Amino acid sequence: MIKHLIFKDKLGDKEKLAFFRFMLAKEMELLKEYTKERDIESEYTYTLLHLSNTKKLNIARIVGIIEYYDKNFAKFLMFSDPNVRNYVSYYLDFIKNNPYGAEVFDSLNLFGNWDFIKYKLKILFPDISLSDIEKYKFKRKEFIEFVKQRTKEKEAIINGKLNKATWYENTPYLEVEQEMTREVHIEEWTEEDWAFFKSHINGRKYVFVNENGSEKLKYIDVNLTDDEIEHYKNNREGLIELLSSRYSIGKDEAKQILIKAGMHSGIHTIAPTYSDIYTSKQNTNTPVFQEQKGSHTEDPANVIMHISGYELKYLSFYELIYDKVEREVQKELDYVIRTSKKILGKLFGIFYKSDPLMAEAIITIKPEKLTYILEALPKVTVRNKAFNLFENETAWKMVKERITTMIPSINLEQVEKFRAKRKEFIEYLNTLGITEDRAENILEQCGWYKSEEIPPFARQIGP
Repeated sequence: MIKHLIFKDKLGDKEKLAFFRFMLAKEMELLKEYTKERDIESEYTYTLLHLSNTKKLNIARIVGIIEYYDKNFAKFLMFSDPNVRNYVSYYLDFIKNNPYGAEVFDSLNLFGNWDFIKYKLKILFPDISLSDIEKYKFKRKEFIEFVKQRTKEKEAIINGKLNKATWYENTPYLEVEQEMTREVHIEEWTEEDWAFFKSHINGRKYVFVNENGSEKLKYIDVNLTDDEIEHYKNNREGLIELLSSRYSIGKDEAKQILIKAGMHSGIHTIAPTYSDIYTSKQNTNTPVFQEQKGSHTEDPANVIMHISGYELKYLSFYELIYDKVEREVQKELDYVIRTSKKILGKLFGIFYKSDPLMAEAIITIKPEKLTYILEALPKVTVRNKAFNLFENETAWKMVKERITTMIPSINLEQVEKFRAKRKEFIEYLNTLGITEDRAENILEQCGWYKSEEIPPFARQIGP
């Protein structure tokens, strides 16, 4: 059926509906491959779990496309079972009680957030109160024992539910929520990203606004000229100000519009990987969870090739159907295709570690690709044998950017005022409620060492 639909010149609405229902079923089958129990190292397991959450966003988008052709589909999903309305009330309660602003609507920013987790636990374990759940913050094993006694469920079932709520075993999200090295998740804003944003910023956007303590849906018809968009290239704050003044909305609502057009906060547009997570308690770049190497029987490279094969096949299906659907559907498919490519990029990162020979063959088979990589290196690193941080503007800029990423409440200009004044800067951070130990740890992670040397991540080794 799928081949018949893809290669047919023109499709009717029922045929398009059949195609996306088929893809929804296939995407849900593939989702199970990400969460399947395998005998591989934990860092791969938890990275795949993170990516499964990203895939859920694409599945939600496919449901939205189905609704375009089957107007009542969402109503059947929402109103057939009264529990759905009850569970949605938990989510609205979460929004009301937790001041995350627009970021709450970008669920990728909520992985590992305790406030987010406990409301999901309330749905997964309806017989357990929020106050009981709160008692077990940071205590995953104890919570499992509590649930086993209360519900008589098996430990494997409970563990699976906790994974669905992004409360992962041996991944220290909860303990290091504030100290997490967020800077490693920054994704460079490419020309392709900018082109995507420009083509999706205009049009009708819905945002949630808070009026008299309650959340309401509001539609904004965004219409920015090409000149206005170009003027604010690489200036997210400027765009927020422009949208706020143009459409008489708050900054939170303006951020929601940017997120819907593909411009996130700059921290990450895809979940961080397991190996990115470090704890300040160790003061070393060593993952918190260590396991015995060589005790696993499955080859991660084979797992990644298996999953990537399906991802590539489905990506091809979406691209082949693209010109046969309406513009409104194409816009949603743009997000699906973009996310699929980013997932493939993350999978390639895992694959590189497990089969470097093939990964490097992919990268280097064409000389121009290797040249591109080599040319990119000097733009973000420093070639300087005198490793003094403040004598090299490139390195100092990188450190400042990392600091503002980890401490969003301050900007680059404020950091610059404390150039070469590390002790005074720590004292300033104390006034913001950041303890001295934590401030020291942040500066170390960002590369502002007591020795004032250029940090290793900003150095270029070799000629």
